[in-house]
Amino acid sequence: MAKHTMKGFDSLLPYNTALSTFKGEKWTYPDSIQLPLDSASGKISSGEIITTVNIPDKNKSAMDGYALKSTDTLNATPANPVKLVLKGTIAAGDTPEEIVKDGTCIEIYTGSIMPEGSDAVARAENCEVIGNYIYVYSSVNSGENVAPAGEDLNIGDTILGKNSLIYPQNLAALKSSGISEVNVYGNISIGIINTGKELINKQIENSTGMLLRTFYTSSFTETIDGGIVDDDKPSIAVAVRSMIEKCHILIVTGGSSLGRRDMTTDALSGEGKMLFSGVSIKPGRTIGLFNIKNRPVLSVSGLPVAALLSSMIFVDSYIKNIYGVNYIHRASSILDKSIHNRAGFTTFQIARSYAIDGELHSIPLNTKVSGNLTAIIKGNSIIKIDENLEGIPEGSRVNIYVIGDIKWD
Repeated sequence: MAKHTMKGFDSLLPYNTALSTFKGEKWTYPDSIQLPLDSASGKISSGEIITTVNIPDKNKSAMDGYALKSTDTLNATPANPVKLVLKGTIAAGDTPEEIVKDGTCIEIYTGSIMPEGSDAVARAENCEVIGNYIYVYSSVNSGENVAPAGEDLNIGDTILGKNSLIYPQNLAALKSSGISEVNVYGNISIGIINTGKELINKQIENSTGMLLRTFYTSSFTETIDGGIVDDDKPSIAVAVRSMIEKCHILIVTGGSSLGRRDMTTDALSGEGKMLFSGVSIKPGRTIGLFNIKNRPVLSVSGLPVAALLSSMIFVDSYIKNIYGVNYIHRASSILDKSIHNRAGFTTFQIARSYAIDGELHSIPLNTKVSGNLTAIIKGNSIIKIDENLEGIPEGSRVNIYVIGDIKWD
């Protein structure tokens, strides 16, 4: 059993070292599954898809007008129109049967397949119908008003890259290419166990569990509620054993404070390997990481904001490592008020971000962030302050993690 030797969190692992330690482990990841297109939006692709057909597959009209031979219109002018024999009509969905020959044309509508023998479309507004004849009042060039085969997608084009979030536009392109299913990674399952007598006795509501379960639920992640367990080593160990193989990541809350620390550390270390305990981040410095059956197990504070901000660093890293996709959206913003930082700590500062004239601005909130839900109710973003900085001056451009609704003008 690994022994916990750090007393009172006097020795904290630097943030970057903790992140490198996490990335260096060989974790268990979801397998690839096949889904119908209607169920694939927001999932992460597990393979590249290249189209094997041209879209459109045939030349089509880009205008309502008349399909014809461009050479028949070389000398057409309003004063000297070209007279062509009208041989029929092609509507969208029709299969052309008539062949366009010299001196003839066929009425055609936008999106209809170009008939054999034609190479251009004269706009309807540049023509006049008199009986069975069409008078063309301006010349057209070969290919004019024609959507050529492969104009949208060519054989060999990539429709969907590997390790990419799947958007509706990808699905539309797949459907156009005649593809009905797509390979994606199965959902990442995140288990959450909450510990504490105060939760069992209903002295407080389990707001931390609610926050984590809802925050980590998305189109490609899901959460498993491991329930509330008592503050003792056997209870925590039993809960971990029942959950560990059901999920890819396990978060245990409430066992990382100084008073409960050794008990939780011993319980988790008894099930696997402790990688670190205590990181120089604010809030959430009490976080610990364990490898249990090749799953990352995070021991975090029972306070909701500290639990969220410390765990999301590693959940985001897990997802980025395997998929190249960030779980939390990032954006660039202008800092409207300076931020001070305690040197030696990587600080995650909650801020309120808003848009002015199409530019994002952020104001740091003066709130005790470890436990107060007010902080993330008033705030909608997080600013990361590196440990080597004593602060960030007003007017600086910063990167923000977006965790709430930002109002755009």
